[in-house]
Amino acid sequence: MTRGAASGMRPRVSRRITDGVVMNTREQFGNYLLLKKLSEDQLGETFRAGMLSAKGMERVVLLRVFNGQGIDGERLWQACRERAEIQRALRSPNIGEGIEMGEVQGIPYVAYDYVSGKNLAALIEQAGAMSSPIPTEHALLITERVALALALASEHRFGGERILHGFLVPHLVMISNEGESRLLGFEVAPALRLFATNPVMRQHFGRYLSPEALAGAPPDRTDDIYSLGVLLYELLTGTSLPPPAADGYGTTIDQAVLATEGKAPLPAELRQLLRQSLVAREQRLGDVVAWHKTLNKWMFEGRYNPTTFNLAFFMHNLFRQEIERESQEIEVEKTMPLPVTAPASGPAPTQPPASGPAPASGTVATPTSGAVAAAPPKSSKTGLMIGLAAVLLAAVGGGLWYVLRPAAGGATPPAVAAQSPLPPPATPTEIDPEPTDALEDLGEAPSEEEQAALQAKIDELVAQRTSELESALRAKVDEQLQTLRRQLAAAEKAAAERERLLRERRAEEARRQQEAEAEAERQRLAAEEKARKQKEAEAEAARLAEENRRRQEAEAAKKAAPPPPPPPPPPPAVRRGDLVEPGPGVVNPQRVRLPPAHFPEMARRLGKSGVEVVVRVLVDENGKVIEAELVGDKVGFGFDAEALSVARGAIYKPATVNGVPVKMWVNLRVKFQ
Repeated sequence: MTRGAASGMRPRVSRRITDGVVMNTREQFGNYLLLKKLSEDQLGETFRAGMLSAKGMERVVLLRVFNGQGIDGERLWQACRERAEIQRALRSPNIGEGIEMGEVQGIPYVAYDYVSGKNLAALIEQAGAMSSPIPTEHALLITERVALALALASEHRFGGERILHGFLVPHLVMISNEGESRLLGFEVAPALRLFATNPVMRQHFGRYLSPEALAGAPPDRTDDIYSLGVLLYELLTGTSLPPPAADGYGTTIDQAVLATEGKAPLPAELRQLLRQSLVAREQRLGDVVAWHKTLNKWMFEGRYNPTTFNLAFFMHNLFRQEIERESQEIEVEKTMPLPVTAPASGPAPTQPPASGPAPASGTVATPTSGAVAAAPPKSSKTGLMIGLAAVLLAAVGGGLWYVLRPAAGGATPPAVAAQSPLPPPATPTEIDPEPTDALEDLGEAPSEEEQAALQAKIDELVAQRTSELESALRAKVDEQLQTLRRQLAAAEKAAAERERLLRERRAEEARRQQEAEAEAERQRLAAEEKARKQKEAEAEAARLAEENRRRQEAEAAKKAAPPPPPPPPPPPAVRRGDLVEPGPGVVNPQRVRLPPAHFPEMARRLGKSGVEVVVRVLVDENGKVIEAELVGDKVGFGFDAEALSVARGAIYKPATVNGVPVKMWVNLRVKFQ
């Protein structure tokens, strides 16, 4: 959404810039100088920008401008403006370091500390374009770091509630060139949910949001678990998550295969984690802390060894040219003068005398419109042209050296110094009263042939100097590549050593475990043998006691045998309230009334219909249902709970046996159309 802005406060650049192309004209957005447009998506545009102040450019930031289609900027700002203090509360290597948030002409923005890299959506797109699937270890590392960011944020509170995200999409996950993952958007994510029902937003982000978020429900701690499940599925499989089937995502998860490793099926532990994520809200894992612990435990115990170094190497393989170009652009931006109002017209500065001190390193002296020293007529025309060519070549070479030279301090973050003050205008020189004589002193103008020769010489010298600079730059890049390869070899060696130590430790643990299990089995068998002998002794003692008792009773009966008592009356075959099974003489319960079945809201949103749930009910002697249980597997989507509720409210004519009311189990089918 583009809006007009006051002078110097443009909410959007005046022309579209293709990603990877440096802006020819720097534009200003509020207090930020837009250095380069990095990407554009349905949320808006992302820039590398400089934060301006009275002292110049304070720092370089990642500027996220929320001006995408389907977003009402003013409504978004009103919904999120009070969350600025979240930036001060959330400080973690896996959370984007917020610098500032605000709005310009109704367009909200958030500024983060600048880290060179790509968002996760761009990484997924580039991996697909280059037919280079994201390795499983990188997919696990990225998802684990995002889950860690969510878990750390949930330990803080804002407005009395735990800080949630609620709009977890790949476009808000940054992967740095060094392999670090950072989650952005805690400030605006809850407000972005206001636009989740917009067709444009739903088309591009709908599959990452929980069904409850798409239905407009308030944020819940399990919403991010659903989004984590989608991210994990897509990173592991290299495919988009399809719409759910009638039974949910169970079949989709069981049939999923890894994008790498020869299309192997997903490990059982990961399938279970996905099943606990891509389900209805009440069936998901309790919170992101439990989700992160589950994934982290499996990663530690599994056969994968993800590292940020390996992920950084993968990033360099995918974006090598863009990374090298960005390094050059940042070097240029360090020396870029700030935009200022053009100075008023006046006398041009005079040319410094030729005999004066040489310019400082990195400074190029250029000819001005001042007077030119007189030269011998005609005989020195060509020499003067060659001299000018040499000066021009020196200017080009010095400028290129100044642009491409390594930054002082090596890893110092990019920053732009304030513009040096312009030199004061020189005092106007006195005009010669006889200009005709001065013109004559300059000699005749060079011929076209001489001008062509001069231009050819300039082109030759410039081409030669450019070739030298390119050779030097290639040597520097080759040196950096060699350094990266050595680091990779060292990391692989360390990983192999770590794997060897892990195997040895696991083998030792397995041996100890076997010994412990053998000892436990020996003690168990000994205890069983002891218990058996004790039980046999007790049985023998009981048998002897019983024989002694019977002998005593027989002897006493012989002495005085009383008349036998009358036989007791036979008990009735069936009593009221007895639990009976179907059979001869049994009349099954007859249903009298059944409450209406309400269609579950979640199933309605997901388009479910034609579902039948079988419930087994126990009808007592009064015709009431006193117990109810499901028959077979759960259907899900709220059908099971509603079916149980309907069954418990049913009224029956009780079952009878020879006219006696009794209890009996029967099946009840509850249909949802």
